[in-house]
Amino acid sequence: MSRSGALRLAVAQPPARAGEPEETRLADALAAIAGAGGAGAELLLFPESYPGPIRAGSAMECSAEIGAAAAEAGVAVCWGRVERGDDGVHRTVAYLVGPDGAVLLRYERAHPATGDVHPVLSGAAMAPGARLGFARLGDIGVGLLICSELWIPEIARTLAVRGADVLLAPAGGSFRRVAPNWRLLARARAVENQLHLGLTQALYGDEEGSALIAGPEAVVASSTGPGLVVGDCDLERARWLREHDDSMREPKQFDSLPGLLRARRPELYGDLTRPAADLYDYDGAARR
Repeated sequence: MSRSGALRLAVAQPPARAGEPEETRLADALAAIAGAGGAGAELLLFPESYPGPIRAGSAMECSAEIGAAAAEAGVAVCWGRVERGDDGVHRTVAYLVGPDGAVLLRYERAHPATGDVHPVLSGAAMAPGARLGFARLGDIGVGLLICSELWIPEIARTLAVRGADVLLAPAGGSFRRVAPNWRLLARARAVENQLHLGLTQALYGDEEGSALIAGPEAVVASSTGPGLVVGDCDLERARWLREHDDSMREPKQFDSLPGLLRARRPELYGDLTRPAADLYDYDGAARR
């Protein structure tokens, strides 16, 4: 894949079927990869820890099957699982494999969910990864943040400054009353960082889904139900917005203010990197 003016992105929003063996998700994932390829998608996003395993201690293994399916369909795939490290603690991991099935990125979620989220959903607390998720798909910069990391604006902004054209935001689900603001923040991250963002989740029970492909000026595609959502991301338009500045001339040439990354003054933001009291102890929570 070379630098292009567009990217066809697909996001899969599958149901989370309670009581079924974790291995049943693999067949659904392989079918979604084939479906994305048939729809002409170049990149497919699955939810957090999907197809899995989602539960700590599971022996499920599907790396080879996903890589082979990606290569057969000619589609890059972002998928995830929970992994137990050699240090005895678990981490939420997302993989980005290229359209040839080769692994381009292995990202350990750097900011696991606080509170009881992981013990309830995964059966164990998650330890934090040491770095942010960024890779290149050809010449397209891809940033990866997982679930509630969408709510921490410094993560998306850092990935944008690093060169991300697209942000992938796989989430676990069970949003319920938080869903409207989750979708709102997904749009905000796309607008303020002048890029495209793919969001998706697993559907728990009868909840409304939040599958969304957002651009810097408008929503490209969305769905609250199960299935694939496919949309064309105008990367050239996003680059235009990054390269131009605001103007009062009418009629305006933009629906979102341009030049936001150029308008920054990093020398004023030192407070963001200074040590602070009362920050969440991710590592301690995972090892208690």
